[in-house]
Amino acid sequence: MTESLPMYLVLGIMIVLVILLISDRIKPHIVFLGSALALMITGILDPKVFLASFANESIATIFVLILLTAALNNNFNIIKYLDTIFTQKKKPRLFLFQMTASVSLLSSVMNNTPIVAMLIPYILRWSKKMKVSPSRLLIPLSFAALAGGMITIIGTSTNLVLNGFIESKGQQPFAFFDFLVPGLLVAGSSVIFMSTAGYFLLKDRKNPSDIVKENLKEYLVEIALSPDSIHVGKTITQAGLRNLQGVYLAEIFRNGKMLSPVTPDEILEQNDRLFFAGDTTDILEIVKEESGFKFPKTEHFNLQGQLEIVEALIPYNSNLSGRTLKESSFREKYDAAVIAIHRNGERLSGKLGEIKLSHGDMLMLTAGKNFDKSMSGDSDLYKISIKEKLGKVDKWKSQILAGVAIASLIGMISGFLPFFVGILLILATFFGLRLMSEQELLKNLNIDLFLILGSAIALGTAFIETGGARFVSDAVIDVFSAYGNISVIIGLYLLTVILTSFITNAAAVSIVFPVAYEMSHSLSIEPHAIYLAIAFGASCSFLTPFGYQTNLMVYGPGGYKFNDFLRIGIPITLIYSIACLAYILIHFNIKA
Repeated sequence: MTESLPMYLVLGIMIVLVILLISDRIKPHIVFLGSALALMITGILDPKVFLASFANESIATIFVLILLTAALNNNFNIIKYLDTIFTQKKKPRLFLFQMTASVSLLSSVMNNTPIVAMLIPYILRWSKKMKVSPSRLLIPLSFAALAGGMITIIGTSTNLVLNGFIESKGQQPFAFFDFLVPGLLVAGSSVIFMSTAGYFLLKDRKNPSDIVKENLKEYLVEIALSPDSIHVGKTITQAGLRNLQGVYLAEIFRNGKMLSPVTPDEILEQNDRLFFAGDTTDILEIVKEESGFKFPKTEHFNLQGQLEIVEALIPYNSNLSGRTLKESSFREKYDAAVIAIHRNGERLSGKLGEIKLSHGDMLMLTAGKNFDKSMSGDSDLYKISIKEKLGKVDKWKSQILAGVAIASLIGMISGFLPFFVGILLILATFFGLRLMSEQELLKNLNIDLFLILGSAIALGTAFIETGGARFVSDAVIDVFSAYGNISVIIGLYLLTVILTSFITNAAAVSIVFPVAYEMSHSLSIEPHAIYLAIAFGASCSFLTPFGYQTNLMVYGPGGYKFNDFLRIGIPITLIYSIACLAYILIHFNIKA
């Protein structure tokens, strides 16, 4: 009993962890970290193992991909290209179908983590623009990547790990297309379910950061309409500037006159100056669409279209206070143009250049090349952060970046470069070319996700090493082995699903494979039928947020609760399981 005590303690802590996550009273990263800490206090988990869990290559890969995605989004108009793929802009369920189907097909030949990392920011923008809660889209994104990975043997590393185990025992490994038919069945049924009934099962949730943004500062932002804009001659409604989320069109300056209020049928004209009030993030998205809206007074910076959006503060003792931008010669002094002003507790109106600045004002600037040099030693204006970058990257920088990216991809595909090293090299090139700053790095690091991932790996290690995983495995096999071949297949599958919900897919396969191998010799069942059940069970990670890394990646941005995964995870697990098990039992003619 004494020898089994660590195992029972681990099982008990895992049960408490699940209960706390379901209750949703404590933040997930605190629950995971607290569980790992409890195991360290009892001496079950070695602190060195805990620390080593955070140095795990999978965790590092996820964060490099997140940073790489942020760098791409900041410097290139990825949204424009994705919009050409996902055409159903105003029909959420059709968009969901397009998105999940595309992701499933991509995941069959690509690592699913970068696919999910690339699409999370896009889906967040799309859902905000279309006034759809991202919580209805992000879990399906992760689940589509999981299901699509089963279409081919290379779709997920777990299949390759299992194939390695099979080869190590001298048995015939899976061929490339052995997964094709069952994979298409599970991916197809999953996509159809998620884009129909699954859409309504998920509740509208708010990302915690969005809740904070709702209470953040409101800016008065100025943008100009180019003479060649596609919106010239359109009404406000036709141009999509009516009922914007987080921002509204307050005034239009035209031919020396200010139009206010702006009616929905007001027709836009060349060189109109539009003044918006609200969240600057939404305004940046309007300019990014490249439909003829631009920030005024920035042409003289000669930045080849590359604009850096900077947030700055006017301190209490600033000489700028009480003066307009023109009176203070702001552009000449700082090599920057003010595109937005925020004054706490006051709704501003009128032309930005005519507003008298006040201490405590927050300014949004488009900065020129000499901005940082102009700010050196200046006490009238404090630079707070770089908000975003807009426009095109210098051609020579794009060429270098493309060259490094192509060389890295070739190296990764050929096996010369490990995947982690390849993507890290691309990220390092962004930093080397000054296309990403330290501020942007810190902005995109999610410490909560880091704590969850590292703690989850440590808990999984303890679960295996104390014999907890083997205990669960033996219990399931004892129950099912007495009821014939069909029940054995189902039992092994369910065992793998249970394990993969709490530990990594590869770890689940590692535990179940020895049991499956022994059974393949003692029972009259085709070995590939048993191994296929394990493979599909290991990727059936729909029940918990920590069942798979992409689930954890969407957990925070979607504002999800643990119950959200159960709500949609239980039915999709049933659909996925019926599809793959029916294929296995029929294809291999397994009888009771």
